[in-house]
Amino acid sequence: MKNLGALTLLYSVGHLDSAIEHLEQVLSLEGANSLFSKTYWRGRVVQALSTPGLAPCQHSRLERLLDRIAQA
Repeated sequence: MKNLGALTLLYSVGHLDSAIEHLEQVLSLEGANSLFSKTYWRGRVVQALSTPGLAPCQHSRLERLLDRIAQA
């Protein structure tokens, strides 16, 4: 884990796909209004988006999750 001021990077490219899959599952089953707030889920997705070396397909999946959160 690297700390860059206020931004903490929790993901690495090596395990980002599984993290995205988890976010997709949680947000499709429970929605952004589940036990945690929309702010929480948005923060998790934004953290994932800040991962260095993000592939275009990963970026697209994360952007779709941000859209899903915004529409919830």
